[in-house]
Amino acid sequence: MFMRISKTALVLLAAVGWGIAPAAADLQTGIEAYSAGDVTAATEAWAEGGDAGDATSAFLAAKMYEGNNGAPANPYKAVKYMTLAAEGNHVQAQVELGDYYRSGKPEADVKASVDEALRWYEKAALSQHAEAQMKIGEMHYNGEGAERNRFEGIRWYELAAEKYYTPALIFLSGIYWEGDPLPQDKAKAYSFLLLARQGATDDTRAGVDALMSQREKQMSRAQMDAGIRLAEAFRLEHIKK
Repeated sequence: MFMRISKTALVLLAAVGWGIAPAAADLQTGIEAYSAGDVTAATEAWAEGGDAGDATSAFLAAKMYEGNNGAPANPYKAVKYMTLAAEGNHVQAQVELGDYYRSGKPEADVKASVDEALRWYEKAALSQHAEAQMKIGEMHYNGEGAERNRFEGIRWYELAAEKYYTPALIFLSGIYWEGDPLPQDKAKAYSFLLLARQGATDDTRAGVDALMSQREKQMSRAQMDAGIRLAEAFRLEHIKK
């Protein structure tokens, strides 16, 4: 969801652009219009910037055309500008275009295609995008578009977990807690849960805490201490940037 955010945050989003350095004047025009509450002018400016080749502008236009933040939805234009952004190497756009193809977007005549979804996820994964890596893992784990390979899926989840991506850490915690398909290891499961809490947001921390509290009731003190040591070793090996 494209939520209303402060001008400072939006400028930062645009400047970072998940690896894209924006240059189009239309980008700044859109930021100023958006900050003033004129979503129509912002959408138009970003669309013009996207048409001119600025990937960040194209991404922001796509998000507006998805029907967010008061802008009228236009599925065809959402796909158009998300594609322009993805082709311009905007990494988050590559992930979200992959989402379009993974589920299909019939309102824009986009048919579901696991091959296309995987192609865009893989492009983003090459930029070390944790969400993209996890989604590739999901597809392998569930057998989407290819023969199911849970171990290959877990390998991709582990790559995302190395970046402290909370959903991947929670998934791995569950794998080791249940002991399927990897051997059960409650200490290791607990370590991933500790790491998930470290990377949790305000929206997800309560859920992680509730799961941790539930599992601690089924663990010995020795298992929890071992999990703490494993989490610390993980932190030392994968310094959070």
